[in-house]
Amino acid sequence: MTHLPQLDCCTLLGIDPKTLRQWVRQAHLQFVPHPTDARLKCLTQQQVQQLAAQHGRPLPWPATTHPELPDPFPPPGSSVTPLKSTGSVGVTETAALAQQLARLERSVTTIQEQMSALVLEVAREQQRSAEQRLNMLEALVQHLLGSAPLPPVVQQTSELNLAEATPGAGRRLLPAEVRARSRVTPLIEYGAQGGYVLVCPREGTLPFAPDSAQWFDWLASLISFRFVGQQGRFSAHRDTERGQRTRSWRAYRTIHQHAYKYYLGTTDHLTLAALEQAAATLQAYEDAL
Repeated sequence: MTHLPQLDCCTLLGIDPKTLRQWVRQAHLQFVPHPTDARLKCLTQQQVQQLAAQHGRPLPWPATTHPELPDPFPPPGSSVTPLKSTGSVGVTETAALAQQLARLERSVTTIQEQMSALVLEVAREQQRSAEQRLNMLEALVQHLLGSAPLPPVVQQTSELNLAEATPGAGRRLLPAEVRARSRVTPLIEYGAQGGYVLVCPREGTLPFAPDSAQWFDWLASLISFRFVGQQGRFSAHRDTERGQRTRSWRAYRTIHQHAYKYYLGTTDHLTLAALEQAAATLQAYEDAL
């Protein structure tokens, strides 16, 4: 029994795939899988002849003959069976061209899917880069104006070695350098080596580990810090009550010019796990957009 793939059936009948599926439903027929490639939906030669007769479509072979078309996907190691002659050179060439056209259509479809995935990935990367630059500009403007106490997150990587800001021997900092360093926020960042790096604007990289006693003492001395973890990132600031700083902390994240907040708790609750959970919660708002 000869099985003809769906695209070959469309070529022989001179219709598109949507019309073919409609004709199959009206005739109460069903597609069958190809004997060697289950991905292909096929009709038997008798079913194609039945559809052609119902809709007055001429076929390239007589209704009494049964031409056998070669398998468009022969198994590995096997040779392609040549077309059997039906007594007409034109019929043989038409069937061969129909198979080549089907292969080309499948190749074009695959290339289009790959191009769509590539364009989508490039668009996402451009969006992330544009958001990073926008956040940095907003932070600089707020610092220059001396306005809101909670600047948006400015993502920085571990390549920004703040320890290089330490003044050299025998040289005092200029007033502009002192003001610039006072605006740099302490950083807790997950590095490429698989560990967390603690960076202080004045002391550089700190030697102690997260969740240690020195960790909580250091956080108690801060009024704000930035966190870049495995699940996301945010800026954290102490809450204020009647103009006084409290022991409570809140995380902030600006996404598409909208500020999101997350309550972190008091200083003794700022463990590494709690910070990662807050980062993941704020990151979920961006992923939902």
